[in-house]
Amino acid sequence: MPQYVIGTEPINAAPNNPNRFSISAQFVPSSIIAGNTGLVYGKWGSAPAAVITSNTWDFVLNAGATDGSNLFEAAGVNCRKEALWLVSDTAGQVVNIVERNVQEAAKAE
Repeated sequence: MPQYVIGTEPINAAPNNPNRFSISAQFVPSSIIAGNTGLVYGKWGSAPAAVITSNTWDFVLNAGATDGSNLFEAAGVNCRKEALWLVSDTAGQVVNIVERNVQEAAKAE
């Protein structure tokens, strides 16, 4: 599971992936990483702004929160395939990304 340090500049945490089956982003709780006290903003397809009043983000995580809690409903065909961008209002916030891909069937020769 890749772990990213999110700062005040947006990063592409998960590039476009047409084979993505499921994905989740978890903001590591502050009980595990004491410095995780800010907010992390996520957006599909383009970089969000780290401002709560902005309409440029798709979800906001606080320490311990996960986007992707509806994995069973969103997995497979309904899973987002675009790049996942993250940015924080506070430097040095740690986020885990869990991404699963469809295994392509072996092609008959």
